Amino acid sequence: MEKSRLEAFSDGVFAIVITLLILDIRFPEVEYDRFGETLISVVPRILAYVMSFVIIGLYWVIHHNSMHAIKKTDRGFLWLNILLLLCVSFIPFPTSLVGRYPFQAGPIIFYGLTLIACNAVGYVMLVYVYYHPHLAVAEFSKQYMRSHTPNYVIVNGAYLGAILLAGTFPLLSYLIYIAVVILLIVFLPKLDDGINYQVE
Repeated sequence: MEKSRLEAFSDGVFAIVITLLILDIRFPEVEYDRFGETLISVVPRILAYVMSFVIIGLYWVIHHNSMHAIKKTDRGFLWLNILLLLCVSFIPFPTSLVGRYPFQAGPIIFYGLTLIACNAVGYVMLVYVYYHPHLAVAEFSKQYMRSHTPNYVIVNGAYLGAILLAGTFPLLSYLIYIAVVILLIVFLPKLDDGINYQVE
């Protein structure tokens, strides 16, 4: 089965999910003399929106790049991709909770667990392709799996740390989420350096 339909469907879901994030940001109808304080009250939702927008965008970039290592798909891989999209499409919900209760442990933990679920499914997809080598280009098993496995371990470990700190140091939890995104944006391209995927 060709991968083009999977990519098109996935791109559509990512686009919808990233658009849904903004729907949680609403400015209440208030008198203008309360404009400033009302604007300040929605800042946590705006920040949560920006953080999740970048995270979902990063997931899309990773998904897009990983497709270079895939020649074709099968039924199992399609269902794993559906499961990944299910997890990603859930992100707007914990985002809304974080925006409403920005320094409470529950929403921060819920947010982190959602990100861990996304990453776990993404890694299972890598493992699935590793054990179904006919789906991947020749370079996949030799370089891609080896270079990206530590990345998933470190990222999920960082998210777990953020979850454990949520009750006592919620600000630190947010800083961990943000730091992980920045590090991935900076270092992910370097993981693919020297890997020239040629689909036969």
